[in-house]
Amino acid sequence: MYENEDYEVIDLREILQILKKRIKLILIVPIIFAIIGALVSIYLIAPVYESSTTLMVRSNKDSNVAIDKSDVDLSKSLIYTYAEMAKSNTVMENTKQELELTEIDSDSITVSPVKDTQILKVSVQNTDPKLATDIANTLVVEFTQEIIRITKTDNVAVVDYAKTPLEPEPIKPNKIMNTAIAAVLGEMLVLLIIFVLEYLDNTLKTEKDIEKYLEISVIGSIPNFNQGSKQANGKIQSKRRSKVSSGGVLQEDCSKY
Repeated sequence: MYENEDYEVIDLREILQILKKRIKLILIVPIIFAIIGALVSIYLIAPVYESSTTLMVRSNKDSNVAIDKSDVDLSKSLIYTYAEMAKSNTVMENTKQELELTEIDSDSITVSPVKDTQILKVSVQNTDPKLATDIANTLVVEFTQEIIRITKTDNVAVVDYAKTPLEPEPIKPNKIMNTAIAAVLGEMLVLLIIFVLEYLDNTLKTEKDIEKYLEISVIGSIPNFNQGSKQANGKIQSKRRSKVSSGGVLQEDCSKY
């Protein structure tokens, strides 16, 4: 029981020692990755803008007739049908022809019902904010005309048309998030490399390594005079300066503290 606890403490110390040896890499590499992520987000990824407009699916009753709950429920159920119709090929083709575009990416257009309402929200994303606004406004007009043609009713009305702000803000890319993700990836990568290199390194460096892996006791050690102070077994091993005796004999004195 106690031996297992000792080994857990030693393993934790070894991990901390490994991280301490590579502390510069652990700190520098994530910063480099974060800078790369920020530069890519700013200069290489084109900003994407979004414009939105809203539609209301209303009852087809005469304005003088009171609207009851069943009419509201019917309008809500129609919303999901109309959401699919808004992205139909006919509506897309009419929008494309009206704006004289060669292609419209249907994946950049989102038509979603607003929960518990009779409202449809149409959002368009594009690298050109003005074009995104034009597509959104033209699409809802073509959609309402298509509803009239198919259902012979005029129960869809535009609530708000999209407008291009003077200083539009892109919704993509998220520079802060991309920078943070790049930093985390850099940290994970450098930790993986450090532990893989440490795992592949099977050399014995200290007396503890000999006792642990070879299961033999160390009865003595030879001091390394080619290096300065170094730490082994929790004790500092240092080399004192050479002294030359009056008789010209070189003496080395190595002591442990």
